[in-house]
Amino acid sequence: MNIRYSKSTGNFYPYTEDYATLPDDIIDVDYADFERAMARQPGQTFAFKRGKLVISDAPPAAFATLAEHYMDKVRLARDAVLNRLAGIGFAALASADMATVQAISTARADLLDITTCPAVCAAEDMPSLQGAVEHEYSRIAGTLPDEARRAFAEAGAALPAALSANVSQ
Repeated sequence: MNIRYSKSTGNFYPYTEDYATLPDDIIDVDYADFERAMARQPGQTFAFKRGKLVISDAPPAAFATLAEHYMDKVRLARDAVLNRLAGIGFAALASADMATVQAISTARADLLDITTCPAVCAAEDMPSLQGAVEHEYSRIAGTLPDEARRAFAEAGAALPAALSANVSQ
């Protein structure tokens, strides 16, 4: 059994239906090809080339799209760290621990810039982007006392073992 297909409309036209008009580019295809085209995986495309069905994988997502999604997660984690650090900073201020207050103030400013720092902006693929963000988190956390580093862990921003080993739980 066969069915008709039009590339210009992207539609199949069964012989069992009567149509007043059909597209000019209609071709006759095997019904088994129709079934294979309909059973393709999400994101895959199909075409008929020289009468043969060709199913193609979806193109990979563009880096910009992946980076935007990843950076949205970074911003969420960063906001959680910023909030936690603010609380720790207020407690340090109340106890007149000015060294901690200054360290937290500097870390908060650096965290606000994490999405625009040169290494993050220069990333051209996901591994380099993730590496740049992780490096910045590590650099910023490395300037903080142990209690303040805990804010990163609580926000799900993983730190290297050397930085998280002394963090009080």
